Amino acid sequence: MSADESIWMLPVVEAPYFEGEFLAPWSVPEFEPLSMIQLHEGMSHPEVGLVMAQLAAYNHIDLENDRQTVLEQILGADSLVLPGGIEVISQGKVIPPSCCCGLETWREWQEFLKTGNSPWLGHDPSPWLESDGDIVRIWSDGGLEAVKDAFYFNVSRSDFAVYLMLLEEELRGFLIAVEDWARFVDFPKHDQLFWKLDQCFDVGIRKRPFGVYSLLKWS
Repeated sequence: MSADESIWMLPVVEAPYFEGEFLAPWSVPEFEPLSMIQLHEGMSHPEVGLVMAQLAAYNHIDLENDRQTVLEQILGADSLVLPGGIEVISQGKVIPPSCCCGLETWREWQEFLKTGNSPWLGHDPSPWLESDGDIVRIWSDGGLEAVKDAFYFNVSRSDFAVYLMLLEEELRGFLIAVEDWARFVDFPKHDQLFWKLDQCFDVGIRKRPFGVYSLLKWS
């Protein structure tokens, strides 16, 4: 059984859901509620601001406060979560993370290679991962019950591991974008914000500091 070509695995965060006008103490772009925002180093300041607004709102931090207060409360939180995770794209089809899936659990995809147990990828639909010899099968639905219209992508185990390494580099780049954004909005603890997100979303820079983006950060 062969693997599919042209697979992309991307870190994403779900945009906020709101009714009326969405207000934040910093600039955000126009966006579609509940759409997926790809995380990477090249994000604009408003795009990073949208992710940070979702981070605050999803963790019950009031966006009606001023920006310094909101960001201080993010730093003071015991833990942080974000709706989203890993989005997989191939041949014009997309398998996004579903409802109740979180970016903070993305490393469970790596654990899958060791255990064969699919991580929780959300519900309605319920994507899931299947191990079949040297192939990882990424299903669009059927993780909770059998469905007729689910589709899947096949990825070799070796490519799957490489894609996750590349995804980790994208997350490292996103943290650089966050620190740059924090400087832009005049938040003096921009470095602490960098490390807070590294810790809460298990990006791993403190644990594994010698990746490409860490060299850029301290060069």
